Amino acid sequence: MATRVNSPAFGAVAILGCVAFAIFSAAAVATAQTRRMLVDRGPIQNLDLYWGSASPSRAPVSPFTFVSEDLAGTNPKATLRDARGVLWGAKWDEEVHAEVAATRLAWAMGLQVEETYYVEDGQIIFPRKKPAFHRLGAFIDKTGRFRSGARFERRGTDVVSKGSWSLDRDPRPADGGYPILILMNVVLANWDARDANTKIVSVADERGTTDWYIMGDYGASFGKMGGHFSHSKYKLQDYVQNKPVITAVDNRTAHLGYSGSNAAAHATVPIEAVRWFAQRASGLSLKQVEDAFRGAHASDADVHGFAQATYQRIQEIVRAAGRTGSRALAALSSAASRDTR
Repeated sequence: MATRVNSPAFGAVAILGCVAFAIFSAAAVATAQTRRMLVDRGPIQNLDLYWGSASPSRAPVSPFTFVSEDLAGTNPKATLRDARGVLWGAKWDEEVHAEVAATRLAWAMGLQVEETYYVEDGQIIFPRKKPAFHRLGAFIDKTGRFRSGARFERRGTDVVSKGSWSLDRDPRPADGGYPILILMNVVLANWDARDANTKIVSVADERGTTDWYIMGDYGASFGKMGGHFSHSKYKLQDYVQNKPVITAVDNRTAHLGYSGSNAAAHATVPIEAVRWFAQRASGLSLKQVEDAFRGAHASDADVHGFAQATYQRIQEIVRAAGRTGSRALAALSSAASRDTR
């Protein structure tokens, strides 16, 4: 039986306990109770990727009261409170569709993500005089109405941010989630996987506190991977030109086709991680991937184009796993089924 964590911000989820790539020491097992990356959400083919970790009953409700402009990063952002009193982080511009779709796909693969929504339109109320915006001016008209859709992330009162973590230093929760997160970054072409875009979020329930190690920003996905001046975001013709997800396999290691921030951390993963990823991803349908982009309110052309390209990158991993044998995959499946915590 899997452990459950009850949190308004992340929903009620079943925790995947013993998905391990090796035999862990007693100290590692103890750590697994408080440091996590993976969640057991059941058979992937049963998941609704239109909503992912979100739900229609928890979606943001306009009008939104302006709290502050968020000047972190490079995209126009604001902190807003909705009509039900829920606090949200809102983002506009080029990362909106990409981030909503990417969180749903990462969620489907068992990674913990923030509760994310696409909000097509909304009205912002300013308690005092409308401020002089630094970045938001092009996205909010003089009446406070959205000029374009926004990505909203829920800011739950029971979720405590504990800062970022270093991607080049595997935190090694005993659930084996680190290489799955790395593989997902490569699938999504998330070239901006800087440490500043990671998060440790702490969630408390009746059994104690769990620290979740997550990617806190997937906005730089679905474009061209590369260096500071040679990348793009949410651009289909660039996305399909990226290197294969897996470029080579030798002994116990898969070499990855990644270019971008923290490249060394994305260079390789153990072959057992490829097999675990493939076992889960093999049940994912093209329609589910399309639903992830529908949930991001992508255009019809983008839904089909990005979904097909993403699905093919996932299938690259499935095919690679099939060429490397099944013994380790069977061991992982057996370990997961024995989880009784």
